[in-house]
Amino acid sequence: MPIYKRCPRCHKRIPSGSTCPCIKQRYHDYDRMSRDPKSNSFYHSSEWEKVRERAMELDGGLDVYQYMESGKIVAADTVHHIIPLRDDWDKRCEVSNLISLHHDTHSMIEQLYKKDKAGIQEKLKRMVKAYREQDAGGGAV
Repeated sequence: MPIYKRCPRCHKRIPSGSTCPCIKQRYHDYDRMSRDPKSNSFYHSSEWEKVRERAMELDGGLDVYQYMESGKIVAADTVHHIIPLRDDWDKRCEVSNLISLHHDTHSMIEQLYKKDKAGIQEKLKRMVKAYREQDAGGGAV
């Protein structure tokens, strides 16, 4: 007998480990209506896949913020634009503008941007530079 859970949005009973159709539709609508079509198309391009993969390689697949801030080794699953696309489209493929993060760290950084965007961006730039220089010298994990 399968295990079920309740959808947090519509409260329908769905098999555990699956996503409710209402959630899928919500994401689809968000992508279609709320996201900038230009950015959305970039994030679905092979160009982004290659740049993202390169950033992950340079960062060793680790969450650079967690490693540099507290020494914790956490696997990265997201690549974040330090300067967002909407602020500077030309930096979208610059690896120096990308940092590998875990999705929880990414959410935290997005919240920090609301308080001191310029300060956090500078901190992230310094972290990426220091981490990659350290890694090139064989010092990082």
